[in-house]
Amino acid sequence: MSDNYTSHAEQSSAHPFAAQLTKHGVPATMWPALHGHGVGTLVEKLDIHFTEFSVERVSATMPVAGNTQVVGILHGGASAALAETLGSMAAALHGAGKANPVGVDLNITHHKAGRAGLVTGVCTPIHLGRRITTHEIIISNDEGHRVATARITNMLLPIES
Repeated sequence: MSDNYTSHAEQSSAHPFAAQLTKHGVPATMWPALHGHGVGTLVEKLDIHFTEFSVERVSATMPVAGNTQVVGILHGGASAALAETLGSMAAALHGAGKANPVGVDLNITHHKAGRAGLVTGVCTPIHLGRRITTHEIIISNDEGHRVATARITNMLLPIES
């Protein structure tokens, strides 16, 4: 794991969400973009933890426990929220602080029930344009079996100074 996944004393005291960002594995290089809102309350509720962070690949884990539907399997909405979180963070990385991503399309196909342990989402780019990004997110269980496949398209809105 590279050093950008750890907090530094000077960053921790200066950022209002330092503890939250550190807990969820957000690299310090992304902290300035998340100064006003951190990772958001849904990431905390779903207990999503980032494990990789680059323009080419963003990944995170999420427990099945606590994110289940009425029959005790992983809730499809939780899988969709994991996918949207990964795709939006990836689009934000591509926007490089010059544009904010806004989701315009999300679709997800559920292949297999998540029953226990962690699921891992891996997000890779399909298209990285000036105004639009599209990413594929593959969600797998602890055994490496595909649980779901998602695709998200984000519009990049320029940040006005």
